Amino acid sequence: MKRWIVLVVGVYIVSLSVLAVPLSLSLGGADLDFLSFVYIYVIPVLILIQTILLLIPLDIATERPIKRRKVVISAIAGGFVVSFMVLMIIASVVLMIWNENNTAGYIYSYWGLILPVIAWAIWSIIFYKNYKSNNPKSFVSNITSWLLKGSILQLIVAIPSHIISRNRGECCAPALTLVGIITGIAIALMSFGPGLFFLYARRMKDKQKGHKQVTSHTLVGTGKS
Repeated sequence: MKRWIVLVVGVYIVSLSVLAVPLSLSLGGADLDFLSFVYIYVIPVLILIQTILLLIPLDIATERPIKRRKVVISAIAGGFVVSFMVLMIIASVVLMIWNENNTAGYIYSYWGLILPVIAWAIWSIIFYKNYKSNNPKSFVSNITSWLLKGSILQLIVAIPSHIISRNRGECCAPALTLVGIITGIAIALMSFGPGLFFLYARRMKDKQKGHKQVTSHTLVGTGKS
């Protein structure tokens, strides 16, 4: 089953490379330095979180007991993504109303991280409290459902913010809005990862079950003969 995790993560990486980054760069205002920043700092973190969110689905598919450590890690990872979306949404709204020069001192400072850190702690606790040992699938689906809803909201806010910023006559739109667009698409794709893994796992089990049935019928037929 672990190879299916590698496959799902691989599909996620390809999807990001084909869809998220080119689409955001097509909006303009980004250069090779920005692209390098995205691939060096942003994409690896998203790939790591996608992998973490597949740990519990792996245990479910292999019918292994789910350790509390994995629940905590998954809740923290989900809370981090939600808090990051909170930061991107607030920053995009602020940049939509005021230009980057007037808000840089607040957005790009430690004070601008207080609310996301609080949101990270709150959502991590919420996700962890929602875990039920008798229905671990609901824990995963709850996290991915919030990621999908939040990513859609983030795109709804980040795209207009980027367009408005570009039409102000500034040299280019703030890079933060581009990061918001890229991560919004990336998180939306991420929310489908566990579901895709469960689909692969179910098909694999069906194949194994069918193979066992064929083998047993063959053995029974051989015994009768």
